[in-house]
Amino acid sequence: MRPQDTFLVPAATDRTVRAALRWTALLVLLLLGVAELLWGAGGLAGTSQAAPGPARSSVEDLARRIGCTAEITADAADLRQGLCTSGGEEVWIATFPTAGAQDAWTTEAKAYGGSYLVGDGWVVVLSDATADLLHGLLGGTIVNGADHTGHGEHTDHTDAAHAPTGSG
Repeated sequence: MRPQDTFLVPAATDRTVRAALRWTALLVLLLLGVAELLWGAGGLAGTSQAAPGPARSSVEDLARRIGCTAEITADAADLRQGLCTSGGEEVWIATFPTAGAQDAWTTEAKAYGGSYLVGDGWVVVLSDATADLLHGLLGGTIVNGADHTGHGEHTDHTDAAHAPTGSG
């Protein structure tokens, strides 16, 4: 074919061009979807990782739920703690990066007595004035430490008044 003869070839209709563009776009979207499925975050071809668990509450989140603003007093690898005041009572809040760190801290704290509200990755130190209120707001389980009054040792509350309502 000579260059001057190319004008004699029938031009593609607009409908043919639009159909070709639609099929091309559909093919590109299909390929992008397959690529995302295989190599995207959590993709089939990526490294196998366990799905992340639910996010743990932070000191600030717990303080907001209580209705106060926490002042962070410690930020270490195994513990983050803060203090705030609610209803005239000082509230001590701690969060832990692992269940092991939380268990170790709670076990040690029980020896000193007191009451603790224990949730998933967090502990709040309770007073008689705050126990029921904070338990209602945050859920968790009320745990009592050693009784140093000589009247017998406290046990964990499992009665209806202090039954776990969630780990918050």
